[in-house]
Amino acid sequence: MNPRISVIVRSYNRVGVLCNLLEVLLSQEHDSYEIVIVEQSDQYKKADYKKLQQLAEDEKINLLTYPRLGGPKARNTGVKNAKGEIILLLDDDDLPASPHWIQIHDDAYKDEKLIGFTGRHVASKNARCPYLQVMLNFIRRNCMSYSWLGTPYTFAQFNEDVENVDWLHGTNASIRKEWAVKAGLWDEDLKTQDEHSLAFKLRPYIKDGYRLDFRKEPEVIRQLDIEGGMEKRKFSLLQEFRNQHQYITKIVLRYRPMFTLFYPLLLFWALIKVGMQATKRVVNFITGK
Repeated sequence: MNPRISVIVRSYNRVGVLCNLLEVLLSQEHDSYEIVIVEQSDQYKKADYKKLQQLAEDEKINLLTYPRLGGPKARNTGVKNAKGEIILLLDDDDLPASPHWIQIHDDAYKDEKLIGFTGRHVASKNARCPYLQVMLNFIRRNCMSYSWLGTPYTFAQFNEDVENVDWLHGTNASIRKEWAVKAGLWDEDLKTQDEHSLAFKLRPYIKDGYRLDFRKEPEVIRQLDIEGGMEKRKFSLLQEFRNQHQYITKIVLRYRPMFTLFYPLLLFWALIKVGMQATKRVVNFITGK
């Protein structure tokens, strides 16, 4: 089997959810793909794991089992075991919104200058763009980009195509395998936000019209209320500060060491991010969400 596309799924303590995802992936309308699962769970129901093993009997599935590797090492392990020319990344708690999800990713690479792209994230099928009208011009300029300080903008729910972005998201993103390998894959000493390490390492190679994009299609449905995984959504405010501080020290200052001069500004940015999380939690508590 020599597939063109390798779908890489990292999974940790979500075996039942993973099985639901695999059923969706196995129903995709595409003629040449594999699913590489890096399964690291230490907690699961026996019935769920039995179902996973049954699903893995399909020739499209390559089930790899390990003790917990951590996010970036699990992704790198998946890529190293992938046979496809195109690597397609998907989190275990996300669902493709279309049976043509893989095909849409594949078709994009008819453009020889495309290195990789991120597809849109939605909360449900046919979701509207959630951003305010007054923000749209700003988003068009900054979707999946970095500020002058090296801090990231995302806007992954945008419903327009944007060419020449700076980074690829960790889910619903694809990249030519040769480019990911050329850049050195993802840094394995990171606990979170590892997608940015690849972006910074790719930057010196992106020239002569080659590029990364953001595209409104294909979409994935993000199931943000599912337990398991790295539990980033349940970080305490202290954990969130450590998360943002790791981004400063192990991403920005690692790849832009001259920005050490701006460490106070970067620290202020981290505090703003934590403050935004605190505000969001207060609003959710008041509204009962």
